[in-house]
Amino acid sequence: MKKGIVSILVFLAALVFAAPVFCDSISTPIVRVNLIRNAVITQQQLDEAVSTYSEAYGTTFEPATVLDALISDELFRQGLEKNGYTLTDDQKAQLLASQKSNIEAQVGMSLTDEQFEQLLQSQQGISLDEYKEYLANQYLLQTYVTTAKASMFENAPLPTDSEVETFYKKNKSSFISNENVKLSHIFFAFGDDKDAAYKKATDVYNKIVSGELTFEKAITQYSEDADSKDKAGDIGWLQINDETTMAYMGENFFDEVFKLDAGEMSGVIESLAGYHIVKVSVHNDTKILGLDDKISPTDTTTVRDYITSYLYNESLNTVFQEAYLSLIEDLRAQASIKYLKQL
Repeated sequence: MKKGIVSILVFLAALVFAAPVFCDSISTPIVRVNLIRNAVITQQQLDEAVSTYSEAYGTTFEPATVLDALISDELFRQGLEKNGYTLTDDQKAQLLASQKSNIEAQVGMSLTDEQFEQLLQSQQGISLDEYKEYLANQYLLQTYVTTAKASMFENAPLPTDSEVETFYKKNKSSFISNENVKLSHIFFAFGDDKDAAYKKATDVYNKIVSGELTFEKAITQYSEDADSKDKAGDIGWLQINDETTMAYMGENFFDEVFKLDAGEMSGVIESLAGYHIVKVSVHNDTKILGLDDKISPTDTTTVRDYITSYLYNESLNTVFQEAYLSLIEDLRAQASIKYLKQL
């Protein structure tokens, strides 16, 4: 196998290994694979895979290369079954919940399943169930390879200080802290009556402006965001290029928030979720980060830490590709692979 296609084939396996291979009566069988049971790959399946991969990567894949990947894919799937690697529905749900929590941390608020699925559809074009299966497949792929070939991962080299500093110098312009703000808000959900929600938000805003009520007191009395209400309305930091939050809140919210200076309060702002009265406590302009600067206001990780981790993960990724191919070779040696038709 040519080295240049190794990473692509590993990636393909990561995406498709969960789809069962079966015999299509209207298509000619071309390969029979048997590790623990017979599975047939047909000409139709190969043609469809060649078309899919070529379109996805914008290049033409040779049928023999794709067939090799499909065989590896089937061997990997049967290897999972043979060695007892599986996930229950509850475990898949836990993986999904964990990933949802990570995205909620980025957005700065809780998401319903419907809102989470809307994000997945807008950003990745997949449903919640499809995403759950993708996460499960990735987990099984990583677990099987790293367990079966554990010894290959023991000596992955850490980058030296010199390598980290050289990488920073070559990529300095990429380490940018985008314009960001730290903000608190008073939130009014649309509910069943959007006009009533707007009137309530306007009344509260007027009370604050007139001095009848402080912003902080209004949070306690009126905000409908349970997650931030007990934190003085704090919803954390927002970066101007945060596409995840923008997909949830809408462009109008971003436009209005980033007009505010530090210490300034907004009028009533409409988002996709409801109405907000926002107060910005910090407003930072875009800047290039130094090697020992934090990568974001909410993270203790420095640029140096990030580069070290990035270079180390690249080493691990290389080892992972080699380990995957080594595992596939082991499975090929154990299996019966019979070519039924020449390409």
